[in-house]
Amino acid sequence: MKFDTFTSLKEISRASIKIKHSIFIATASFVESEDAAKAFISKISFEFKDATHNCWAYKIGETEYSSDAGEPSGSAGKPILFSIKSSGMDRVAVVVTRYFGGTKLGIRGLIEAYSGAANMALKGKQEKFLIGKKIKVETDYHNFDKLAYRFRKAGYFYYSPPEFTEKVTLHLFVPLNEKLDFPNDFLQKAEIPQSALLKI
Repeated sequence: MKFDTFTSLKEISRASIKIKHSIFIATASFVESEDAAKAFISKISFEFKDATHNCWAYKIGETEYSSDAGEPSGSAGKPILFSIKSSGMDRVAVVVTRYFGGTKLGIRGLIEAYSGAANMALKGKQEKFLIGKKIKVETDYHNFDKLAYRFRKAGYFYYSPPEFTEKVTLHLFVPLNEKLDFPNDFLQKAEIPQSALLKI
């Protein structure tokens, strides 16, 4: 059974290098969505609001964006993005902050500095994610075992334990390439599936 998975950072990772008196601080993080990436970039840029530049890039599936943030075109954002893509990770954002030290590095020097700092930050701890949908379904006790067996056979996961009250509520994660198959004759209620990620 093949699932759609990807690897990303487990936690925020930071690294810094000093080149010809300029300091480059790279901060990298897992981001679940574009909104999360933009929020992360804003947060880091605010943290280092006194810096000369806060250049960035992010990759979320096929969506890729980068910014030179005032550095010469192609000298910062694209090298950071290239570092992300070379890492093999997805759903990652990196901000590289520069404090100018008084000596110009030239285009080649900037490319090496920004990509080098990004590469260092991207060496943080990693974890794997499964892509799919979350759905919550409700059934009665009589049908619980039948449903549990059917969902297990279909390759679904519990993202949190079942709740046993007047009814049984199942919190299911359906991998992206698995067909949604919920027998209506067993179910009391089912929510609309929501796109989600599951750490594995």
